[in-house]
Amino acid sequence: MIKTENKNIVLPILLVLIMLGLTWNIGANTPRTDFVFFIAQYLVLFTTFYIFWLNRWGLKFSHFLIVAILLRVILLFATPELSNDFSRFIWDGELIADGYNPFERRPVDMFHTYFTHNDVYQTYYDDSYRRVLFVGMEKLSQDHYTCYPVLNQLLFFIPAMLSDTIAGNVIGLKIIVILADIGAIIFAKKIAEHLKISVHNIWLYGLNPFIILEFSGNLHFEGVMIFFLLGAIYFVLKNNWLWGGVLLGLAVQVKLIPLMLIPFFYKKLRWQNALGFSALTAFVVLAVGGLMLNEVYLANMMESVNEYFIRFQFNGSIAYIVSAIGFKVIGWDPIMYTGPVLSMISTIGILILAVLKAYRKDLDMITGMLFAFMIYYSLTATVHPWYISLILVLSIFTQYKFGLIWSIVIMLRYYAYSTPGFEENMVLNTAEYIIVYGVLLYEIYKYWDKRAVGVQLKEFFSSQEKI
Repeated sequence: MIKTENKNIVLPILLVLIMLGLTWNIGANTPRTDFVFFIAQYLVLFTTFYIFWLNRWGLKFSHFLIVAILLRVILLFATPELSNDFSRFIWDGELIADGYNPFERRPVDMFHTYFTHNDVYQTYYDDSYRRVLFVGMEKLSQDHYTCYPVLNQLLFFIPAMLSDTIAGNVIGLKIIVILADIGAIIFAKKIAEHLKISVHNIWLYGLNPFIILEFSGNLHFEGVMIFFLLGAIYFVLKNNWLWGGVLLGLAVQVKLIPLMLIPFFYKKLRWQNALGFSALTAFVVLAVGGLMLNEVYLANMMESVNEYFIRFQFNGSIAYIVSAIGFKVIGWDPIMYTGPVLSMISTIGILILAVLKAYRKDLDMITGMLFAFMIYYSLTATVHPWYISLILVLSIFTQYKFGLIWSIVIMLRYYAYSTPGFEENMVLNTAEYIIVYGVLLYEIYKYWDKRAVGVQLKEFFSSQEKI
């Protein structure tokens, strides 16, 4: 039985019911073409969530966990309305089930390929189920090789092996994502306890409607990657680099982006453990990748990764400014040239941050990671809403709130998904980044400490902490 300190449970229950109703309606009944209805519901949902989080109501961790699980499970049987990426996930899983390697050919190349299913020899075009998946993923995905690493592919394969329906695959994938998200909450709690900060802060992630809609609703596997990443962070904080390296390697095999965080573990691990940690992470990445990748297939995957993150543009900030200047000066968009340059600047900036960020307490490692992602997303040309989940989850352990603010205004980007050609509204784009960068710069000014800078070579090469 739930009891609160003031014995008044009517209001928190009412707030939970409102959150459940709005979560279901947005995730199951609101098409992404209806932007005004979507954003209005989201703002009410976020306000309700924040009031629920802020007041606490004397509830225990277990009570908040139950609410978090309910908010996810309520979307279990809902087909994603705000994103069509799930069609590609199911397509890749079905390719594996049919005996094909998803890294070998693009969907457009597979469409007239023959395969045998239930003793019927037919093309992918002739099979109505696979034809619906092909049409559902739309042209951008149809024309490109898969960009999802091997562990992600194996997760796609599990429900495809068990079901030949979209609904069955969606439910199977959502079970995986929900379980991983619950695991991420548990790891977040352990990290908060280790850092001796308020465990209640983790609900800014665990109950945040942005996270619930993007993961349990839209089926984005950043949630699974975050589970492995938080696990890696937790074990490294506990001086167990063996499990840390394994889990970071698995995180990379869900999404490649955690690779950039490896240098930020080094000052905690010191040099000998850092070598072992890096080697183990590399071994896990290569071992899992070797299950499906060879030189050609890896090149295919990286071709798509480069296309999506360097040449394709969506919700960029600095990259958009550079493109606008290019248009003004030379009359055309130089993104094919400036994209790789910005990527290189981002890499150099992240490495400099890793070297110069002083490690005086365990939280400094997480803070460094937070700003590494901020550098990356500030310079990349593509920032889909679900990408900033990494910013949010790391920010909950720190005093910085720009990640929480971003989880509100990022949903303005769904305006583009409501238009036939994914046309962005530059007014909304500008408003988003003025707010986010404004809060970010204010917080940097407010919390700046000159002791945050330090190379610490002597400490890095000093004696090791035990595993």
